[in-house]
Amino acid sequence: METLDKTVGQRLKVQYIFALVVVASLTILGQIIIQSTLSSSLDDSHVINIAGRQRMLSQRLTKISLILNDPTISSTEKAVYLKIFPSAFKLWKDSHEALKNNKLEKPKKYNVTNSREIKGLYERLQPTYSRLLVLFTLASGNSLNEVSKAEILENERLYLELMEKIVFSYDAEATKRVDSVKSFELILLFLTIGTLLVEAFMIFNPLAYYVKEVISRLTSSEKQLQETNDQLRFSNRMLFQAQEKLEKASREKYEAKLQEEKTRSASLLEGQEEERKRMSREMHDGVGQMLTGVKLAASKLKSLETNSPKFEPILNNLHQLINETIEATRIVSFNLMPPVLGDFGLEPVINILKDSVEKSTKTKVKLDIKLINQRLSQSLEINIYRIIQEATNNTIKHAKAKNITIRILEKESIVFVEISDDGIGFDPNQIFYRKQSLIHNGVANIKTRCELLQGSFKLTSAPKEGTNIFIKLPIDNSDQNGENKNIVS
Repeated sequence: METLDKTVGQRLKVQYIFALVVVASLTILGQIIIQSTLSSSLDDSHVINIAGRQRMLSQRLTKISLILNDPTISSTEKAVYLKIFPSAFKLWKDSHEALKNNKLEKPKKYNVTNSREIKGLYERLQPTYSRLLVLFTLASGNSLNEVSKAEILENERLYLELMEKIVFSYDAEATKRVDSVKSFELILLFLTIGTLLVEAFMIFNPLAYYVKEVISRLTSSEKQLQETNDQLRFSNRMLFQAQEKLEKASREKYEAKLQEEKTRSASLLEGQEEERKRMSREMHDGVGQMLTGVKLAASKLKSLETNSPKFEPILNNLHQLINETIEATRIVSFNLMPPVLGDFGLEPVINILKDSVEKSTKTKVKLDIKLINQRLSQSLEINIYRIIQEATNNTIKHAKAKNITIRILEKESIVFVEISDDGIGFDPNQIFYRKQSLIHNGVANIKTRCELLQGSFKLTSAPKEGTNIFIKLPIDNSDQNGENKNIVS
């Protein structure tokens, strides 16, 4: 089936462009003529106004001349008219010369067209105009006699008559020019209407016919459209099957991710078991040995008399052993789960950890804690404490650092944790490949906790340049009771 641009465009393109060019040309020509006519009419109107004003100015100058040469008029009134006279006289003189010589340029340049008839009137007016110039000049100097006054009135009457004829001539010629333009505009109008009628019968009517034919062809292609719809339904079924496969792949991906989470949890549990073994050794080697010493000291004390010389030293030794046992038990209990953390929150327990590190080592700890809320969720507080505890222990054991800086900042539902030191540092790329490294185990535990908390972990270090750990953790506002089944405390 031929397309619309072939059946209609090729046949009508030339005619349509020709019609548009004709209409556009007629319209542009009409606008040019109208604009030119308007401009000429404005000039003619201004010329007629100035010519009419000349009559008024000649009358005013005549009146002022008679007043200035009237002995009955007071000097005060004469002074007023004498002040007006120069400007009126100059305007009258300049306007007359400009109209006569086709050089009207004030306040702007206007086109003055003096026909042969108007030029003849100006030539007839010239003697009267020249005599009035002389008489008006004498009048400004109060030099008129009775004969001169009568001569002014006579010449002023002649000037008015001829200027009136000039004004009428200007008006008649302007009207004639406007009438000719109106006639030409009517011709352009009829040409434009004719062009539009030709377009209607030779272009738009055939166009409507061809459009109707195309619509008929489109209607006859309904069967083909039905077949296309059948193919589209088949494609939709294939798309649905592909969507089912995609959902299956998504489920498998989710299950793989869940398995990965389980593996991480298992890794954390393994680390927890290692911590429990360490705590068990501390209980056995530390608290257990101290209690054995208490038992032996108590047995010796039991076999002695109160007044025996050995009784008091053994009693003092027993008292010291009991105090050391209590202190060791308190330390082990604090390492397992500090009671201060559950009762007062994160900041107090970090301060206790700081005091403990500075008391037991030569390392100085600087804290910078800025929390919007006094308490976070219990799970988040525990894990942040464990992360800081793990990082601090690694620093004390391996970094030989003199200073540790711990920063905790809460901002826009996110907790930022930074632990940095000025120790010997290490190469992270080498450490992560050494599975037996204690540093690696500690860093792996910290990283696993961050991932389980849906946070991010970053470690930077270099030999002799210290270590920096930066952690970003989201605040889970829904965990108000501190319970999170996916995170091992």
